[in-house]
Amino acid sequence: MQLLDWPFLDALQAGALATLFVGFGLDALARRDRMMGWMALTCLLVGVRHGVLALGSMPAWNPDLVDRIQSLLVSVGFITLCAALVNLFPRYFPRRFPEWIALGMIPNYIRNLLLTHPSQAEVWAHGLYDLTYLLGCGFIVYWSLRARQGGDPMGRRLFFAFFALTVPVVVEIAAQSLFGIKIRLSGFSLVILAMAIGTSWQWLVVRDMESRVQRAETEVEIWRSLVPGNAFRTDRSSPLMEGLFGSGWADRVRENPEAPLVALDGASYHLRTRLLHHPERLGWYEREGDAQPGTRGFLAGWTVALGMDDPEASARIQEWLHSWGADVHLWGTVPPREGPYPSVLIWAREPSILAVWREDDLLRRRPRWIQLGGPITAGPHVRLDLGLDAASLRETLRELLSRH
Repeated sequence: MQLLDWPFLDALQAGALATLFVGFGLDALARRDRMMGWMALTCLLVGVRHGVLALGSMPAWNPDLVDRIQSLLVSVGFITLCAALVNLFPRYFPRRFPEWIALGMIPNYIRNLLLTHPSQAEVWAHGLYDLTYLLGCGFIVYWSLRARQGGDPMGRRLFFAFFALTVPVVVEIAAQSLFGIKIRLSGFSLVILAMAIGTSWQWLVVRDMESRVQRAETEVEIWRSLVPGNAFRTDRSSPLMEGLFGSGWADRVRENPEAPLVALDGASYHLRTRLLHHPERLGWYEREGDAQPGTRGFLAGWTVALGMDDPEASARIQEWLHSWGADVHLWGTVPPREGPYPSVLIWAREPSILAVWREDDLLRRRPRWIQLGGPITAGPHVRLDLGLDAASLRETLRELLSRH
């Protein structure tokens, strides 16, 4: 008993390919993806071919006309498949590969549009047409193998799918050439191949997007570490923000991100925030006095870290720095191991203590720092005496900032 009739197989393949055409076509339009567009067109052409074959089993249809139409559709579908593969493997498939296949299909166009069936010329044209198919499949397998050997992620995932694509094609050609039997199963191979290509392409796109997101997040973190100490994000704890605004600073920013924040010392700060993801925000703060025209000193926008033993000297230098517009961070006698990193460091301790600050990797960061007192050592810094006055410190800072 015959369980599956050929028209049923053709209709099944036509339905599957129509579904893939809709899915691939919508994805190609949404992302302006040429590869997915060519795959959608391939599924459409081959799906229409199997639809014609399914309808051609009806007595009202001319079998010769059905054969000519399906042959033209599948040949054009093979050309569009080659175009999709060129976009899928641009480094391994020649760009003119679809044009070569189109030239090889010329005998098929002549056979179906001009020649009578059957005839000797039609037999020869059909043989050249089958040879073009076999050569095209052979080149596809060869170039996909090269892509696999070259480490291409799509080549590794799809090589066996391309190899399996050739099996139904060879079976169809052999059955028709040797036994005169028409077995229309190549649509199933295209369905499997299209699904493999579509899912692998989506995997590659998602992986590329995740990689870009990760690189962007890494770059953001790097830039945040270079901002002069006043960047924040509400979804992470910040000892600096807690020390300046108290433990509830994040909730206050979320509730009213445009309102100024009053610090624990009574000073008011403007916030510049952007939405990170609801309700979290990221941004930076600026002292309200620094935002007023005419009040910004030459250190406005710069962060200065101050590390001294003497409280009186530290308070005196801190007052100078504030008057020049600097945002001063008191490091005490031990610098933090990680960021935020200051624009200028004024250090009145042994230089060796700075080894805890990024493992003494000061040359890589090219910091601007001033050593107050202590031994004379070589390094990327300026040494001043402890009993310095405001004018000498001011001129040193101006020189440092103008050189870097």
